[in-house]
Amino acid sequence: MHGFEDASVMVRQAQSEDAAAIVAVDATREPRPPEYLDKVVARLARADAFHVVAEGHGQVVGTSAVMVWPEHADSPRGWYVSGITVVPSWRRRRVGERVLAFELGHLDRLHEEAWSVVNVINRASLDLHARHGFAEVARAPSIAGITFTGGMGLLLKRPAPAA
Repeated sequence: MHGFEDASVMVRQAQSEDAAAIVAVDATREPRPPEYLDKVVARLARADAFHVVAEGHGQVVGTSAVMVWPEHADSPRGWYVSGITVVPSWRRRRVGERVLAFELGHLDRLHEEAWSVVNVINRASLDLHARHGFAEVARAPSIAGITFTGGMGLLLKRPAPAA
């Protein structure tokens, strides 16, 4: 694990008023269309979704969601960690580490297993998931309808905590 833990970063559940900041953070990963804001607002209102933001110096610098995905032929229905994104200037401060831990704490309280789909070439994400107990279940060029540029996808699973 590289970097340092920035004590100024606070992680919390996202609120509806965080939608624009979530879009801005997500746009640092890849451009987002104008209708993406509506998608984020709808996701924040879902009962089967839990969105997390990390704040540093009063601004949102990281985000992720864990939500129920429907069953696909190649992946089960369940809670999926989705889109862990940290603003580039805030990377290497363990922001993603803390965001994922916060999400998994929520799922632990629900006694739910966690799933994630990651591009095999995304070493930082794979290492992060491994540190939190995720293991590979399957690999394919497409998983749950997601195709992977320059790589192959991995379906990862973290078991539910013992009751």
